[in-house]
Amino acid sequence: MRIEIVLFDGFDELDVFGPFEVLSMAGFDVELVAVERAGPVISMRGVQWRVAAVLGGPEGVVVRGGGWLNRAAAGAWAQASHGLLPARLAALAPSARWMASVCTGGMLLAAAGLLAGRRATTNRNAYGELAAYGVTVVDERVVDDGDRITAGALTAGLDLGLWITERELGAATANRVAATIEYPASTLAR
Repeated sequence: MRIEIVLFDGFDELDVFGPFEVLSMAGFDVELVAVERAGPVISMRGVQWRVAAVLGGPEGVVVRGGGWLNRAAAGAWAQASHGLLPARLAALAPSARWMASVCTGGMLLAAAGLLAGRRATTNRNAYGELAAYGVTVVDERVVDDGDRITAGALTAGLDLGLWITERELGAATANRVAATIEYPASTLAR
């Protein structure tokens, strides 16, 4: 299964690399991709990453957050305001098996119209904004609503990666990855 994790300037590092490591360790074909064009992307804390590919036609998409709560000039809020990423997500949704988010990446799925009438979560400081999109907000680390999977803030990206691993490859693989990264199974959303 090919999974693309979308990067854009202002990304939160843990939102990206937590799920990236878990999903890669599980054996998925995972690639970090850009929204518009390949090239350098700079995180909210100044980490620069050269992205070689652009969001294409994967089976799974992970959208991460960063920069929503403080309305940063670069980050999820800027991407929602610009409109290109929400439009791309909406266009890809019918062909993807699922779309997932970490933290305020859920706000981008909502801005794309992909969470209306569904159960979802995000960073708890954005629950009110998520609800305004017609979403039933659930206070959980991971919420699986079929072809939409959302995770709460930051460290919930690890839970998201393990949840997707269990859902797609089974509990034994998810437990093996959790043991390898020494992540306590008791924290996993079941």
